[in-house]
Amino acid sequence: MAYISDILDAIEKKYDLKVHGNYQKRHSIDGIRFFNENDANIEHLMPNILYLADYKTFGKEEVYGDILFIGTGQNTPASDSLYIEEELNILELYNLMEDVILAYQNIDVQKRSLFSILHNGYGIDALLQTAYKYLNNPVVVCDSSYGILASFPDVSEDKNLEIKNNRLSVKAKYSEDMEQKKVTERIYHSVYPFAVKLEESDFDWIFESIRIKHAVVGYICVRCNEREHTESDLDLIHSLAQMVSIQLQKDDSYRNPQGIKYDMFLRDLFGRHYDEETAVNQLSLLGIKPKEYYYIIASSFTATSRRLMAYHIYIQQLSTIFSNSVTGIFGNRFITLVSTSKMEAMTPKTEKRLKTFLTMNHMIGTVSYLYDKLSESSAYFSQCQGLLSQRLPVFNESPIIYYRDYYLKHILSSANKESMVHASIHPSIKFMKKHDKEHGTNYISTLETYFDNNRSAPATANALFIHKSTLFYRFDKMKQLFDIRLDDKDALFAYEYSLKLLQ
Repeated sequence: MAYISDILDAIEKKYDLKVHGNYQKRHSIDGIRFFNENDANIEHLMPNILYLADYKTFGKEEVYGDILFIGTGQNTPASDSLYIEEELNILELYNLMEDVILAYQNIDVQKRSLFSILHNGYGIDALLQTAYKYLNNPVVVCDSSYGILASFPDVSEDKNLEIKNNRLSVKAKYSEDMEQKKVTERIYHSVYPFAVKLEESDFDWIFESIRIKHAVVGYICVRCNEREHTESDLDLIHSLAQMVSIQLQKDDSYRNPQGIKYDMFLRDLFGRHYDEETAVNQLSLLGIKPKEYYYIIASSFTATSRRLMAYHIYIQQLSTIFSNSVTGIFGNRFITLVSTSKMEAMTPKTEKRLKTFLTMNHMIGTVSYLYDKLSESSAYFSQCQGLLSQRLPVFNESPIIYYRDYYLKHILSSANKESMVHASIHPSIKFMKKHDKEHGTNYISTLETYFDNNRSAPATANALFIHKSTLFYRFDKMKQLFDIRLDDKDALFAYEYSLKLLQ
């Protein structure tokens, strides 16, 4: 079996000509036959057989099937078929097409070789080396945070890569190019290899996701700088991706050797067993440079997913995303402590990389407030853990959840008295919500927009696409109906608090 597109590509390249006619790129051909008098009497030819026909002899025949006429000149065959205008040696052409089919049979041999390597436990490196013998292009396996898990040949000196946290990773400008061209998004949604062009390259790059169950845990990248790829290459890459997925699951018995000391440090830290000086010294001994500020990320799998790879693979990816960090395992959750010199939890670039990692692995992560005393980490660990427990069962949002956006709900839910919390909603807000529901008005939305725009009337009017006088009319109506007082700072706080509870 071979794809008809590869057969026709081989003809066009060898003879430097154009094959005319319409065809489906991935239509499969199982064999080649010479068209003869008997075939001319059959209305429908055998399926998946490509017939070679001399136009001078059979050009007027109306038959249906896969047929390639040669020597048509300026004429067009009567049947809806493929044709070549030039005169060619039909036997030589037949042999060329048979060679393409034989090359496809070689793919099956390569697939069996890959399976044998997988079955006998030779590992990912041997899988890639075997695939390279056929593909003749470099093969790389990356995790979902652009870290290099394996490659053949070795790519450590490649200009597209850099060392981050002692791990070889794709340079930021190339990962950003992948994001901008939506390559990462295509990897996440793809179930078959696809080819694209990337920045500063005049050759194709082939990508396919590596999946365990339904989660994307990484991807295969083949750089076609040694030869152009064919459709048959995509078949082999697809099989390779499936076998790498199985190998990653087989590697689950491996644990990160640094994991134990990281786990012990974090457990003692969160258990308040260190004073500030001891905590900072212990962190330094782990190779982390204590800086002015700290924050914590707790990440875990959503309610409909679970851990699919060895722990160390997730830990390595988190360590690549967050420089100057330590990650430990608490049950089925990953806890990452980050030390930074900036008064912000994450840069937009880091946030984007974390979001990609979490999305691909069907995970969510909660981010604590920033703090400056390492010995106070226990409270911020509790922030992340508590928020994660709340959001996991009802996850329907961005995979990154900041405590700053949920602090109020988290505190109130900790009270375990829902009726008391509900009773604390300001009556004006309750009445307003009821009025909106019964009369189809949007007073709640107007007030929320007012708070979202820092209580600025001009900004609120612009956001609502209404004139400022219309906004003041609404405010006056709200005062009449619900006794809303926008000139009372305590009342404004109560309204905003109540709206937060209703979200």
